[in-house]
Amino acid sequence: MGRGGNRSRYAAGAADSDSDMDEPVTPKAKKPTSKSPFASFSAIASRTLRWRTRAAKDIDSDTDSDDDVIDKRTGEVKSKEDLARDRGEYIPPSVEEAMEYRDEEHPRIQGARGLEPYPLKIGIGDMGVEFGPGIALYFNFLQWMSALFFILFVLNIPTIMIAHAAKYYGPYSASRNSTGFQQMWDAEYDMASTTFGSIAPDDVQEGDWLKYTNEDVGLVLSLTKTDFLYGAAMADILGCILFLVMCVFFARRQRQIVRAVDEDSIEITDYSVMIKGLPEDATDKEEVRCFFELKFGKVVDAVLAKNDGVLLHYYKKRSALAMRHDVARSKFIKTGKGEKTIDKLEDKIAVVDDKIIKLKMKKNFKTKLAFVTFSDEESWVECLRASPRGWLARWMMRSETRFRGKFAYTVEEAPAPTDVMFENLDVPERSRYWRRKVISLVTVVLLLASFGALTVLSGLKTMLTSDTAMDDAKLALHIGGPGGGAFATAESVQLASEDPSLITLAPDFNATNDYHPICAPELSMCEVTYSEPGLLAIMPWGTALSVLPLANTMSQTEKDVKVKTIVKEMTDCGESLEGCSPNRVDEGVRERRKCHACYCAGRQYALKTTTTDRWSAGDLAIEYASDLEIATLREQCDDFLAAPSAMVSLLVTVTVIAVAVVNSLLKTVVKAISAYERPASLIEQQRKVSEKVFSTQFFNTAILSLAINAALPELLNGIPIVSRFILNGTHRDFDYLWYKKIGGPLLYTMCINSVGPIAGNLIAEVMGYVTRATGKYTKWTQRELNEAFTGPEFDIATRYGEVLMCIMVTMMYGSGMPLLYAFASFFCLAIGASDKRFLLRVCRRPPRYGTALAMLAIAVVPWAAFVHLLFGMWMHTHFLTPLITETAGVGAEYSDAALAATGGDAGNATESAFSNLLASGATLQDLLDIANNASAAARDAAATEYPPILGEISRRTMQTNGFPFFLLAILFVAIFAVVNVVSHFWKVLTTFLPCINALPCFREDADYEGVPTFEDAFMMDKLIGAHTYEMREMPMYKKFFFEGKGGFKERNAGPGGDQSDPDTPFKKGEDPYNVDADDDTDDDDVMADIAAMMGKPPEPVAMNGGAPGGLGGGLGGGLGGG
Repeated sequence: MGRGGNRSRYAAGAADSDSDMDEPVTPKAKKPTSKSPFASFSAIASRTLRWRTRAAKDIDSDTDSDDDVIDKRTGEVKSKEDLARDRGEYIPPSVEEAMEYRDEEHPRIQGARGLEPYPLKIGIGDMGVEFGPGIALYFNFLQWMSALFFILFVLNIPTIMIAHAAKYYGPYSASRNSTGFQQMWDAEYDMASTTFGSIAPDDVQEGDWLKYTNEDVGLVLSLTKTDFLYGAAMADILGCILFLVMCVFFARRQRQIVRAVDEDSIEITDYSVMIKGLPEDATDKEEVRCFFELKFGKVVDAVLAKNDGVLLHYYKKRSALAMRHDVARSKFIKTGKGEKTIDKLEDKIAVVDDKIIKLKMKKNFKTKLAFVTFSDEESWVECLRASPRGWLARWMMRSETRFRGKFAYTVEEAPAPTDVMFENLDVPERSRYWRRKVISLVTVVLLLASFGALTVLSGLKTMLTSDTAMDDAKLALHIGGPGGGAFATAESVQLASEDPSLITLAPDFNATNDYHPICAPELSMCEVTYSEPGLLAIMPWGTALSVLPLANTMSQTEKDVKVKTIVKEMTDCGESLEGCSPNRVDEGVRERRKCHACYCAGRQYALKTTTTDRWSAGDLAIEYASDLEIATLREQCDDFLAAPSAMVSLLVTVTVIAVAVVNSLLKTVVKAISAYERPASLIEQQRKVSEKVFSTQFFNTAILSLAINAALPELLNGIPIVSRFILNGTHRDFDYLWYKKIGGPLLYTMCINSVGPIAGNLIAEVMGYVTRATGKYTKWTQRELNEAFTGPEFDIATRYGEVLMCIMVTMMYGSGMPLLYAFASFFCLAIGASDKRFLLRVCRRPPRYGTALAMLAIAVVPWAAFVHLLFGMWMHTHFLTPLITETAGVGAEYSDAALAATGGDAGNATESAFSNLLASGATLQDLLDIANNASAAARDAAATEYPPILGEISRRTMQTNGFPFFLLAILFVAIFAVVNVVSHFWKVLTTFLPCINALPCFREDADYEGVPTFEDAFMMDKLIGAHTYEMREMPMYKKFFFEGKGGFKERNAGPGGDQSDPDTPFKKGEDPYNVDADDDTDDDDVMADIAAMMGKPPEPVAMNGGAPGGLGGGLGGGLGGG
């Protein structure tokens, strides 16, 4: 049948494929044969298809078949273009032929006007029938994941809305019209504002903690913080349980699709079995065919796959040379140039030919596998049921049932022909084992290299984004006045410009020393100006701005909001008088316009006044500031920061896209090194690629940033080098800074990842258009033009890895960043639609993938839920709630823990000190001294060691909002362990008692499906996919056997006409590819027998038999008798 087939479900006015054919001409001669007419059925059937195609094209031709010229090497009739090339004429490649080739190689269906692309509305089941179950399972996987993530997103919409839009109204901030904790972010909206980072910390008081107002719908929502945390945790737990339940139904649905595809399609695998354990010297396919035919029923074909990978390597090398030779020959015919190039290529081809001949003469290739195709389903089922499947059953096999009476074997359902990698069959399992170890080691080295590179880039990004260098000209302008005042040259002062770019600082200007004498007393007055009744603003030289209440207690959140308000006032007032707050004393504000500039100068240029083990007196204090202090300084003094250079901006951009670039490089490298393992199965190789793409991208996207930025030094304490870079970051917990610095960018990264593959598909499609448009002007041979018109392979393995990475990252951080669910849902939906169009419109027809990749997805996805439970527990329990034993109310234990966590004792002590001092009378300096002591105590508390990690785990697992996650994780591990133990026990039991599988309730063998015989299925055009296990018929091996149009050079002959090399026994002028060695069967043409059986006229053949094997010889899988 044609590549596109003629499925009636898509055909529009399809007619009988044989109704308009001319009668073929009977061949001139045929060699007698002693073989069974079924022995070479598949190879002959392939020629039947080619003959049908030629007959259909030659309906209107008046050329007599007797005048046809047969190519001696391919056995096919030479076209007019080939004959013209033989005469030395240049025939440009034909666009029409290239389009025909494209239709043959791409997914096509028979329509009213010939072959047409499949409709985009094709269902998943129909895709499975047309392209194999693997393709159907992939698109079903995307549909289920898209729907599931959408449901998780809907469940978490209340959490997202409240986290982003709700405002905190505490007693102190409400009295000053505070806009709440959400406005601590720089902008009104960013990605991080939809995360748990927008939830106020634990020191916020209870009461109407959250309030959400929507005036459009008249909605006002008010609830306590604890209720919100419980609600968020409950929605998260419900979503995780739903995810696990849906995984069970998803696995069931996948199995249903596999069964449905198997029932709705007829493939050669419905008739074929794979035999392992035959003796290596069983090189006669007729012996194998007769053995199984006598035992189980008629066999239409038996293909022996041998360990001839080295020979196949030389065929592939020769094919590449032949392609180059064709291009050079075409250029020479057209331009008359390049004769030396042709000679060199022909010499190289001759060398490879000699190696092929010597290998075929000397190498006794051994049989590794056998593929036996039965004529009817009954024989196939009987063979599977009666033959041993495992090693024990093989060992217990009776002698009279063994091959040759002594060789036991095992039988399996044969994989799809396109799944067999014949070139790798010569690799021993031991060698493959060590190859896997080498590949694993290389993968680890690549991950370590990428980890090192990304760590350096991350450190560089942190350094660049943490730079606090100030623009001294701006500071001089705002502190010294127009022209720069005392800090500038006389010319600059005389110019009195207010443009910082026109200010020239004095040659002896020293920012560290010059700003302090002016700004220190100025900041003391600024403290008075920006203090309020009951609230002190504290900002001495070199100290971060803070506020201290004298009466009412303020939470840290309210303090942070107030500090932001004061900084905003100072910034606006420093810019213009109109920006000064009307609530301040006008004279004081107008005199204090230097406050912001002096405050920033002090933060940047203050010096250490003492010597410790970390610093010396006179060192810049900013050099020892924490990440939080630097981030606060950059936020408060953004107007005075020096503008980054172009190089710095470029480096920051590079660090942002580094992960995506590294992932792309790793994907390419992983695909290349996976081939080194040389597996015997294509789908197994694809699975390895998918596993490595998933693991490397997941590591770089999710694990790497976590390991670099996490502050868990006690876990790696004492390990040199490693402890400096891993778990030695600044984030002990998933606090609001983590969400802002890491979580927010991760959301943007996942958003970009959701459109990246779609952009890749579009770029590939555009490049295809460009290649086809330019190919007809730049390609010299028909083969080159055919390749230009053919699309890329559909890379399902890489796509599976990318989708699994997206799922795992989403589930890992989805608890604290539920917006990830929306991105993941969109990604799966969009990539499903994009890949479907890409497959049906752009790519070449894929091999019929099996279920290995789908089984990988089914195995990985549940573990994503387990990871979600662990990280969800840690994210939710960042906020204190009562223990699970105290859910009825807040107990004393919880109150003490909350008080210790929020520094409540220090706050109470400071408040008592203020009360006592105010009762006895106090000066302003007394109040400032107490404030400074309180600030020092707070700094000391912040500098203490982290609480023990084991204690943190114990506390978090017992919190009410964390215990359900912990319990569900334990239950998941227990169920997984039980299932694995039972499955392994069952496997051992069925190995030693194989009779159990024969029981009706446990039978896993193939059942009858009612398919027609193989001959009828082929004759009625119902056979889908490859119809033979002969290697030459596989699309992936076509390029291996390209022979080109050039002839062979004549070898130097020795005495008697023989070649001088006695090890290469062919005569002068003889085609080396007709020389065979140890060929067990003649290459006879039995077309007449098979054609008579099918009721069709025979195909015309050349006098020499046509040699369908072409290069022939000892290669297994269709290159010779074996």
